[in-house]
Amino acid sequence: MKINRTISIAVLLLAGTWCWGRSLYESDTQSRFYNIDDPPYTTIAVHNIGKMAMAVTNVGILGLSGDGMIKDPLTGLPAPSMAYPKGFAVDYLHEAALWVGAIVGRDTLVSAASGTPYGVREFWPLPYPEGDIKYWSTIDRYASEYDSAVSQQDFVAIYSDTIDDVAITGYDYFTGRTHRPLKVEVIQKSYAWGYDYAEDFIIVDYQIGNIELRELRNVYIGLMMDNDIGRDNSTFRGYDDICGFKKTMRSQYISGLIDTLDVVWTADNDGDPDPYSGAYAGLFSPTSVIGVKVLRAPSDEIDFSFNWWIPGWDSESDWGPRRNQPGGVREFYGGRLGSPITDGDKYYMMASKEFDYNQEETYYDRSTEGWLPPPDNAMQITFGGDVHYLLSFGPFNMKAGDILPLTVAIIGGQNFYTDGLMGNEPPRWRDFRDLQLNTLWAYWVYDNPGVDTDGDGFKGKYHIFCMNPKISRIDTIISSPADTIFDTVFSCVWGDTLYYAGDGVPDMRGAAPPVSPQIETYPRLDEFNHGEITIRWNGYKSETSPDQFSQKIDFEGYRVYISRSGQPNDFTLVTSYDKENYDRYEYDLDLRSWVVKNPPYELRLLHNMYGDDFDPAPYYDAENLFAFYNSRSGAWEFYFFTRHDWNQSDYTDTTKIHRVYPEAPYPSTLNLDTARMFYPDEVTREGRLKYFEYRYVLRNLISSIPYYVSVSAFDQGIPGAGLPPLEANPAETAVREFAQNSSHKVKDEGLNVIVYPNPYRIDQNYRRFYEGWEQPDMIPERTQALHFTNLPNRCTIRIFSIDGDLIDEVEHNFGEGEPGSMHDTWDMVSRNDMAITSGIYYYTVESDEGNQIGKFVVIY
Repeated sequence: MKINRTISIAVLLLAGTWCWGRSLYESDTQSRFYNIDDPPYTTIAVHNIGKMAMAVTNVGILGLSGDGMIKDPLTGLPAPSMAYPKGFAVDYLHEAALWVGAIVGRDTLVSAASGTPYGVREFWPLPYPEGDIKYWSTIDRYASEYDSAVSQQDFVAIYSDTIDDVAITGYDYFTGRTHRPLKVEVIQKSYAWGYDYAEDFIIVDYQIGNIELRELRNVYIGLMMDNDIGRDNSTFRGYDDICGFKKTMRSQYISGLIDTLDVVWTADNDGDPDPYSGAYAGLFSPTSVIGVKVLRAPSDEIDFSFNWWIPGWDSESDWGPRRNQPGGVREFYGGRLGSPITDGDKYYMMASKEFDYNQEETYYDRSTEGWLPPPDNAMQITFGGDVHYLLSFGPFNMKAGDILPLTVAIIGGQNFYTDGLMGNEPPRWRDFRDLQLNTLWAYWVYDNPGVDTDGDGFKGKYHIFCMNPKISRIDTIISSPADTIFDTVFSCVWGDTLYYAGDGVPDMRGAAPPVSPQIETYPRLDEFNHGEITIRWNGYKSETSPDQFSQKIDFEGYRVYISRSGQPNDFTLVTSYDKENYDRYEYDLDLRSWVVKNPPYELRLLHNMYGDDFDPAPYYDAENLFAFYNSRSGAWEFYFFTRHDWNQSDYTDTTKIHRVYPEAPYPSTLNLDTARMFYPDEVTREGRLKYFEYRYVLRNLISSIPYYVSVSAFDQGIPGAGLPPLEANPAETAVREFAQNSSHKVKDEGLNVIVYPNPYRIDQNYRRFYEGWEQPDMIPERTQALHFTNLPNRCTIRIFSIDGDLIDEVEHNFGEGEPGSMHDTWDMVSRNDMAITSGIYYYTVESDEGNQIGKFVVIY
């Protein structure tokens, strides 16, 4: 949307002796003057590719601040502030607002995207188009938005606090003070993924730069959160929230280890069960929890504060935890202990160095620990309220051109409340396990464990996993007459290094499915005039490219899909091909359950381990175990096995996905240039490796309608980490094709052009079969179509009336053999944009292969 107000303000350029600052911080804002007739362009974008749907703005706010009338610019539908899981009309965020405070001269200034007083907005973008939110995506590597993309849904917004027009920013109506800019600019980048392991969080990165020709001292950065959790139609949903901080939890992945979470969480106080039955309404109840984890702060050597408060209309009800200070407790504006109203109040809270206790502990008296006593309504606050909280960091000194980074993850966790765990004491039946796993994955995507990003040799923190450890030897080392060191050496039946933290350098890269192959389609009509589409592809890249997250090749198989509409949710699985491999389950004494700890075992590997005659099929559950005596450890081991996927791996059956060259050996080299030169028998005429050539035939198709066909590749997942196989959306690489004779066959056999339906009858329900079903929102008159097939790939179609008048002209221009090159349509509207009438019409098709003439009838 646009703000129809005018402003007059210039942003200073960094120039002259300050050019060193521009080398650190390049900015469009610095070279653009605001125009009185060109106001800031405010808009939103909606992350909705994952399970969490959240609006981001270009004014420093996440969420919609309670404005339910704003629509998603892309879809035109009402935008969610934050829906989790999306689609169930439950809101989990009112707003998250950026605060930046600093000392400027003798003054204390804070620029706040939102907060108290209400209605004050102190960050604004440039005019359109510079101020618009930019979009990038890794979904389609052939699309323009693929370049520079980080995630499947990147949004980039740039805004600054340089506007001081009170008509734009609002003002502090408590004190009458107007906005005084710090002259900072923010580049806000937000990232979202749709993969199973990453669909529950959104990462937001802020780059905060000083664009003024002076130093900002004692800078603090804050993120203020106001969740207001509940049903969309609930007026008082925000008055019973609770928040807290979760430091650690027992690991769900590695027994015996403790996961460090450091996540602030907010939830409804009880999930709003039915007041009569006491049961939840499934996903239509606010039973999830929302967390915020700081992934990167501007520096490790700073103060990190966590403050929460309950706003109130007066000083008695406006309260938050506060520590006693040597000079006494500072009261905020109007005698409040909770809401920071003025710039001074906000700055004081950001610089307080306080880390508040959890809201559900409000009724504890912590006076002996240096806190103020609980308020009179402590029990009421303990059980929920309109809680706000602030995460803040500092202090820093910022010279001109300096940048401060802040990266946070907004994380969801489901099943925080469930019917089976309800009881009398909510803290005991709140389940953090899903939030725990999603927090770990957010951190791992941000900083990949085991990846040396900066090349200094450090890959992150790790744990040595040792199965069935046994003491191998004990060495005694005497280093002095008084010091004796005993060095115990263990041996393991199986060991591995498991990284659980990265090297501290951001990667912002997650596990991804294998690269989907590019497909070629070969349509034809069989001897019964039924449509066929042969799909062919080369899987060289799919099967040999390492996963960007694990750096391991984890290709598992292919799946073939078909669709009538090409919409992402409309693809039907036709067939699949996958490796013959098995998951091996072993008992974990610490977790007291059967778990998968290793990647899938191919059958040939199991034969090497347990003998050529080993068959895993009889050992399929905990009641049917395989017993194996390990001679190295001198112990019996017990396992059972399940198919990793379908183990549909017969690549010689031509009715399924099959290899074009089933006898081709695995390539002697994967270097294509080397293979073409030294191993020409392993390479096709097109220069591709024969071993990776595949084919599948779609049969019995209706020739008069288009189909969208796709082949996707999927990986093994990480069974031990609960990560299912990843697969690209088939819509990303789908090809639109008609099951008709290809333009190659038309040319080679000199086939005649065919027009259908002929006659065209307006009283027939063609829309149901092959016209307009892709555009249901358009009126029928605009979706009518007459179809031409058996066309050369390049030709001109002309339609004439029975009197010889030219009605319309269609230029048909496709590459030779390109999908759809044999087919085209005419919208039955004249070149003067007039609907045609009933009658007999002639057509001509002119091409380099010759000319054809025919006729068709239209009956209205």
